[in-house]
Amino acid sequence: MEVAKKNIFNIFIIICWVIVVPVIAYTSAQEVKYTALLIGGVVGISVALISVLNYRAGYFISCTVALTVRLLERMSGTEIPVGVLIDAILLITLVGSLLKQEDNNIKKVDFLRDPAIITFYIYGGYILLQFFNPAFVYDRHGWTTFARVYVRNMVAMYLVMRIVRNMDDLKFYLKFWIIMLTIAAFYACIQQWFGLMPFEKAYIARYPEKFKTVLILTGIRIFSFVSDPAVFGVIMACGCIINIVLLTSSMKLISPAKKAFLVFSLILQFMALGFSGTRTAYIMVPMGLLIMVFVNMRHRNTIIGALVFVMAFLVLMFGPFHGNSTVIRMRSAFSGSEDASLNVREVNRHRIQPYIFKHPIGGGFLSCEPGSGSELDGFPPDSGYLRTVLEQGLIGLTLVLINIFIMMRYMVSNYFAARTETEKQFTLVILCVMFAIVVSMYAQESSGLIESALLYYGLNGITIKLKYLLSSPNITS
Repeated sequence: MEVAKKNIFNIFIIICWVIVVPVIAYTSAQEVKYTALLIGGVVGISVALISVLNYRAGYFISCTVALTVRLLERMSGTEIPVGVLIDAILLITLVGSLLKQEDNNIKKVDFLRDPAIITFYIYGGYILLQFFNPAFVYDRHGWTTFARVYVRNMVAMYLVMRIVRNMDDLKFYLKFWIIMLTIAAFYACIQQWFGLMPFEKAYIARYPEKFKTVLILTGIRIFSFVSDPAVFGVIMACGCIINIVLLTSSMKLISPAKKAFLVFSLILQFMALGFSGTRTAYIMVPMGLLIMVFVNMRHRNTIIGALVFVMAFLVLMFGPFHGNSTVIRMRSAFSGSEDASLNVREVNRHRIQPYIFKHPIGGGFLSCEPGSGSELDGFPPDSGYLRTVLEQGLIGLTLVLINIFIMMRYMVSNYFAARTETEKQFTLVILCVMFAIVVSMYAQESSGLIESALLYYGLNGITIKLKYLLSSPNITS
């Protein structure tokens, strides 16, 4: 039977090549746009096949595409439906994971009774009910967009739960993000030191509405190869936290050579964080490290790392760097009422409070976007929580906060349930990064953009899976 299947597969491959080769030869001889279309089709089919045959590779391909596709968009000079592209890859990867029946590791998760997963179900039901929200009865575009993004995030979270089967898988997951964020930071430093590439300048000139926050009084906010400076700053802050927490590990867990790379990565990411001009991200790093100090204060490496960070922070805040625009932007994040733009945000929040109390289910998804036609048309929420309460009402905000509380509780429990140093350090990384993201959502829509959402929901999936893995006798392999 197996021999017959193998022969049928080989015959199928031969037939495909007999058909494809002449098509490639003919299309390549046509106009350039058809050649580009052909290349895109070949790459797309290859990615689809890889994702079906190896869903783990498919997931990391989807993350890589999400982080780098904006660079291809700018190089081509035209808009790419990024969300649809990522959705397609994730759905194909999901099909591949469901076909992998011999992988029974996911059966450890109780999808019917787990409290955290139930909160996701309830929130998903609330999204369905929002379809009947009378505030946007004449426009369903916001609902369809938000629902599609929610499904994408749930698929990504499920795939991560399938991918992470033990500590080795979690180690690979963290390595992937460290490497990708280091590459992004390196490219950001090139943009800062040598200026934006010609194709990037041309793209900004063609689509200026996408880059309203790039040009500020202190200079250009760097965005690397992701969508905008805000999300770039958020993921750079997450990368800094990951590196710092791992640097507090013993030499037995992380060798000196690997620690040297983490230091190199940290330097690049910290500089890139400054170049992004994202003040919320500046606050994320100390918030994440604050949790690390609280739960790990008895360890010498943690105390040394905390002291080094405090000294660097004091030098940054009070050192003689009065002409550097990046340092000025960083200092403004901690200046409180001295910063005018932050005061404007507070004024907007107080001004919109009557609307919140009058609309318990909100004004509808994406009603804050310009052109929505709602009462909130063009209102700048500048906060993930504020956007939630405006568009989904106090009910939606309550559901989100309950979910965050349960997830944070899981993370703390996972840390104290960990037995080995590897387990403790990796669970601590997740706890610190997630706490920083949760804090950042007060002033930034950190979990709403594709790049940061993949990391946010990925860590959520890992947290749920670790709850079950840490109760197993051996999860190291």
